[in-house]
Amino acid sequence: MRWARVVAPSVLVGAVGALVHAFVPGGYVVFGLIAVALIGLDQLLTDLRRREEPDARPGWEFFAPRGLVAARAGRAFALAVTLVIAAPLCTGDPAGWAVAAALATPSVLVGVQLSVRLAVGASVLRLSPDGVEVRGRPYPWERIEAVELNGDRANPRLDLLVAGRRHPVTLRPAGVDASLLFLTDLLGYYQSHARLRCAIGDAAEAGRVHGLLLEARLAAGLHGGPRPILAAG
Repeated sequence: MRWARVVAPSVLVGAVGALVHAFVPGGYVVFGLIAVALIGLDQLLTDLRRREEPDARPGWEFFAPRGLVAARAGRAFALAVTLVIAAPLCTGDPAGWAVAAALATPSVLVGVQLSVRLAVGASVLRLSPDGVEVRGRPYPWERIEAVELNGDRANPRLDLLVAGRRHPVTLRPAGVDASLLFLTDLLGYYQSHARLRCAIGDAAEAGRVHGLLLEARLAAGLHGGPRPILAAG
């Protein structure tokens, strides 16, 4: 089903291009408007599905939401197809094809990158006894100065303040399949409890910390995560 979301936008845009070419020769404006509307509708529906914050997970490795990665890959490929189809509708000049291919290349590369991430399952955030890895880049615990939950309710973000960096390392709800509240508590806990980091990755430790963070949040009268769920290593 996820791979269908990668392919479907390009198929729809291609079908629209064929219909416009058959009934409105040279109608690149009509085609462009319909294609942009389809891509925008896909993005809107994806964002609507992501409005609810996902369940907290007491794991040590967190991934980008697979459905969201698939949708982004599909939109990237659809944009590339839109540019390539628009060239013959706009002009039959071979130079137009070359320009369209050049403009479409970045979108194709983004689509390929996201498709590889979808297939391989590369993590966005991973905790280990040595430090934190965000999008493949490691940050030792000793360099992490603070963990903050910033922004507002409509657009929250997790900021990891790292020594030697001018700007924080940021995670947003759409980029990681976990509650930002849970991740803030989890990272903050190990940032301030150095002697417990050696147990990171142990299933029993995962359950202990998840329960501890849940109890602390409920005792403070706070809601929204982490919620009691089955521990997964």
